[in-house]
Amino acid sequence: MTYYIFRNILKLLFKIFFRLNIVGAEGPLIVAPNHTSFLDPLIAGFAVPRELNFMARSSLFRNKIFGKMLTSVNAFSLKREGADLGAMRLAIDKLCHGKAVLIFPEGTRSKDGSFGTPRAGIGLLAASSGATILPCYIKGSRESLPKGAIFPRLKKITVYVGKPLRINKSSSGKEYYMQIAENTMAEISALRK
Repeated sequence: MTYYIFRNILKLLFKIFFRLNIVGAEGPLIVAPNHTSFLDPLIAGFAVPRELNFMARSSLFRNKIFGKMLTSVNAFSLKREGADLGAMRLAIDKLCHGKAVLIFPEGTRSKDGSFGTPRAGIGLLAASSGATILPCYIKGSRESLPKGAIFPRLKKITVYVGKPLRINKSSSGKEYYMQIAENTMAEISALRK
C-alpha cells in the first residue's frame, strides 16, 4: 500500500517538474537501468507497470527512519563490498516467486555519466531465477540531480525501455554471468544511441 501511494505521488511530481517521458515500457522483469543519479531508482520504478523490489546499498539503511522508509517501498539492503550472498538469495527468491527486482548492472553510480564495467550479479540473478532482463536507459537524471547536489534541477528526464532479454537457465558460472551482464550493458548502450 505504502509503495503505491509514494510511487503515484512521486510519479506525478516527476511528470510535472521534470516532464518525465517513458518510451517503450514492456512487461515485468529484472529491471536493469544505467545509474547516474539518486533519482534513478524512482524513475525506473515509474517505467514498470508493476510493483518493484529494489536492491539498495546497505549504508542507506544506517539511519533507522530512512531505513524503515526504504523497507516500506520494497527496498532491501545489499553490501557492495564483496559478494552479498544473503541479498542475492533474497533477490532470487523474489524473482522465483514472480516478483520484479531492480538492479543496476554497474553496481554503483557513474561519476561522469559514462557507463561503468558491469558486475556479474545481474547475470547470477537472471541465470538462477530464469527471469527476463529489461534493459533501460535513463537520460537526464544526472543533469537533474548530479552527484553532490542537494536540490534537483528541473531538467527533462526520458526513460528508454528496451526489448526483454531472455536468458538461458541451463548454463552457470562467473564467465556466463559476466556475459549476461555485458550483453545487458550493450543493450543499454544501444538505447542511448
